[in-house]
Amino acid sequence: LRLSNGTGPCSGRVEVKHEEQWGTVCDGDWTIEDAEVVCKQLRCGSAVQALNRAPFGEGSGPTWLYRVDCRGDEPTLWNCSHTGWGAFTCPHYFDVGVICSGFSGLRLTGGDTACSGHLKVKQEETWATVCFSQIDFKTASVICNELECGQAVDIVRGTHFGDRHELIWQEEFHCVGNETHLAHCPRMLHHSMTCSHDATVVCSG
Repeated sequence: LRLSNGTGPCSGRVEVKHEEQWGTVCDGDWTIEDAEVVCKQLRCGSAVQALNRAPFGEGSGPTWLYRVDCRGDEPTLWNCSHTGWGAFTCPHYFDVGVICSGFSGLRLTGGDTACSGHLKVKQEETWATVCFSQIDFKTASVICNELECGQAVDIVRGTHFGDRHELIWQEEFHCVGNETHLAHCPRMLHHSMTCSHDATVVCSG
């Protein structure tokens, strides 16, 4: 299982390899429960959106799965009920996609209060550092709200990176400001991965 053509490793067109060939999944009532299984299987956090009609472009190869119906707790996508491998051939403009959160948690560390500090998001088992250039004030507002820390007060250039060997989050957040969770904000892959300072967020508490 993989996601192709998305903004990062945790969004894109859903592709499945069967009999040594990559193919796609055809929309037949593609739901958030189906997307949840994909995100969990790829260790990409939780499902944010289940998309149909080739939102990440049309794939190629066979349409391996059709009418996938998951409860949401299956270990793999093909453990969900479906019509059978390659049982139905769809045009590729029905290829499905998903957007996963890409992280399973967020926290502010090393601050003076529980509601301020360096922003980190959890990717699989590791905490990744978010760069100062990857967030803005609207994003900080969403973070403070999600952490039940009141209003965003400030975003500060945190400590200088230098040669610190830690995982750096790869995407910029572009929140509108009314999202309930950071995971629901639009994101863009951060191409120039120079990260001079981490992001320190200060909430009112």
